[in-house]
Amino acid sequence: MSSDRGNQPGQSPPSGILARLNKFNTKFLLVTGISVMLGAALNVMVARTGLLQLSDRSRAEIDQGLTAATREYLTKSIEDKVKYTDYQLGHAEKDLETLSAIMQNMIDHDTELEPVFREAANTPLLKDKLVYNKASDWYENGSDEPAVVTAWGYLGDKNTGTLKPETQAQIDRTAVLDLIMPVMATHGANKLQIYYVGPHEIPIARLTPYVDIGGYCDKTAPGHNEKNYYDYFFPGLHDGWQKWLAEPDGLKKRQSLITVIPPYEDAAGQGLVMTLFHPLWTKDRKGFGGAIGFDIALAKIVESIKDVKLAETGFAFLAQSDGNVLAVNEAGATRLGLKVSAEKGGDGGLAMLKQAFKDSKEPAIATLKLPDNVNVDYHDITLDNRPHIIVLQRLRTLDGLVNGAIVPDHWTLGFVVPKEELYRSLDRAQATIEQTRTSLTKSQGLITIGSLVIVMLGVYLVARRMTGALVALSEGASRMREGDYGVRVEVRSGDEIGQLTGAFNEMAAEIRAHTNNLEQLVKARTGELEDANKEIMSLNAQLAQENLRLGAELNVARQLQLMVLPPAQELQEIKDLDIAGYMSPADEVGGDYYDVLRGNGVIKIGIGDVTGHGLESGVLMLMVQTAVRTLLASNETDPTRFLGIVNKVIYQNIQRISSDKNLTLSLMDYSDGKLRLTGQHEEVIVVRASGELERVDTTGLGLPVGMDEDITDFLSNTEIDLESGDVVVLFTDGVTEAERTDTAQYGVERLCEIVSQNHKKTSQEIKDAIIEDLMNHIGTNKVYDDITVLVIKRL
Repeated sequence: MSSDRGNQPGQSPPSGILARLNKFNTKFLLVTGISVMLGAALNVMVARTGLLQLSDRSRAEIDQGLTAATREYLTKSIEDKVKYTDYQLGHAEKDLETLSAIMQNMIDHDTELEPVFREAANTPLLKDKLVYNKASDWYENGSDEPAVVTAWGYLGDKNTGTLKPETQAQIDRTAVLDLIMPVMATHGANKLQIYYVGPHEIPIARLTPYVDIGGYCDKTAPGHNEKNYYDYFFPGLHDGWQKWLAEPDGLKKRQSLITVIPPYEDAAGQGLVMTLFHPLWTKDRKGFGGAIGFDIALAKIVESIKDVKLAETGFAFLAQSDGNVLAVNEAGATRLGLKVSAEKGGDGGLAMLKQAFKDSKEPAIATLKLPDNVNVDYHDITLDNRPHIIVLQRLRTLDGLVNGAIVPDHWTLGFVVPKEELYRSLDRAQATIEQTRTSLTKSQGLITIGSLVIVMLGVYLVARRMTGALVALSEGASRMREGDYGVRVEVRSGDEIGQLTGAFNEMAAEIRAHTNNLEQLVKARTGELEDANKEIMSLNAQLAQENLRLGAELNVARQLQLMVLPPAQELQEIKDLDIAGYMSPADEVGGDYYDVLRGNGVIKIGIGDVTGHGLESGVLMLMVQTAVRTLLASNETDPTRFLGIVNKVIYQNIQRISSDKNLTLSLMDYSDGKLRLTGQHEEVIVVRASGELERVDTTGLGLPVGMDEDITDFLSNTEIDLESGDVVVLFTDGVTEAERTDTAQYGVERLCEIVSQNHKKTSQEIKDAIIEDLMNHIGTNKVYDDITVLVIKRL
């Protein structure tokens, strides 16, 4: 079929390029070609963007995973190193506390031990034979004795070269230490020196292993013999200990009495040394009675810090709370920009090693803030124009002598790692991804160009073939639009165009048939719709009747459930107890149970929670109430048998009605101030009249009721003594698991807090306070479970 429509009279047909552009196949080819080209270009752009996004997401995920793994590794490593350092210090502290306890015990029992002290002082093995050094004005024994004993010139008489009586007495009272101190020096933690120093007014020194204390002090501390030992070498130490005594309960409230002298370089070549002092007191604890001291080498700690290697050039350091670095390897000290110096203590005191953060040439280190708690602390800093990660964790608190005062000293362990070393694998992966992305983009571009050429050739061939058939279809559609439903188009091929032509002919035939029969079809469909509408109306009426019937049944069950709850008047008749209860079901009928009954000389109190809620749970709750009241009326007094029989009855009923429900149930017998509890349920909260809170776990007192026919072997009971003013709160999980809009649960802790705050009030007021706080928590959120609270207060 062809068209005979030409141009209008007076118009000349287009020619040349315009004539070719006006043809359908030319338009189709141009539109298809441009679309394919745009699609290909868009595909390349989308692919390139997708690869770029994939690269970015891959880097982000790798970065996130690498960061998490690195943090976990650094956190565990620094925590292990902190534990090791604390252990090294704590080992020596335990030995010091042991020796101090021995010496303090000797002071506290000096009267009883006086014969022992006197006999020990005169024993050849322990007798201290001090010789006066007139040139240096001090007294000292020889190296053939177990420990060196030194007394300064002001403790003796220069004219006679003899010790003052009180000095000699102090030496004699401590002679037995020559048996103890050498043993302590060779066992336990590694110690350089152990020494005893007498009270402030008689500061004799007894030290092991043997060294010439007097000669050593003459060389390293000129003028030491002209001033009290404590005031010269450790200014402020004695005054700080005296302040502890002046404070109310100053000794009891301190976790440790050990005072640390900041580390210093040992003149004898032992490296970094730290002194630990433990004060001794007079037996009335009103005066200072001397001190036990340990010199310990920090070589192990320092070397363990220096040996830490993180990534390629990462390192560790140990610093005091004032920023002074105690341990770091040479490369780390250079990286941190530290300057090493030594500061002399006041009045010729010990020289302290100083490598302070504040003196660092690196601004990030000079302004670094050390952590104020024991949590692991992370910082991103720049050192030598390179980004680094610094990880810090504080060690346990030590009392240190700093600038003449005893103050808490917090040592901090730090790890420093260059970021580039941690993320080098990420950078390599990113470079590989970028190379792959570039290669894929180039390959996709070449494939797209080749595909475009092939597609355009195919489009050209298909356009030529399909144009004739499409023109015929266009003519047929025009005739149908004019009302000629008898039009038919000749089918010339079996491809999609031929199928379309056949479908066109079928559609024309169907339209013709439907046009002729449309009126009859409309009438038939209208009848079908009317019948369906009548059937729907009938079903709606039946559904309304069924809803009314079910609503009536639920209302009866709810009324029965509420009727069996103990009324307020019955609770008020219980003279020894003030009781208030509350129950609100989540549905029309709840599965919670509580009851208070009297009989057999006791008050029987029960609380339980049936799994689920609704009519079936409510019926099961009524069964439990009936069983408990019946057994009570039958004079059953044994709590275990009582609950076992209740379980057996409920189990048999559950089996009869083919239910899968069970319940937690606790029964309590109250008599003469004692509350005996049997069965498994939620915790029991007890707040004493004094405000003390107790939580009684009922998990081990039984099993859920209704799961097995005989649970007697699993039942046990516990007893709670109640005094006047004590409060007991029972509840179901509908209270503690109540959720607010963000799904946060109310929780047992919040319930305990509300009860504690209101325990002085009546049971009714306590119950109202709980419900008000609970409803404030729930807010506008849906209540998903039954809520039950029972408050019992002994009058």
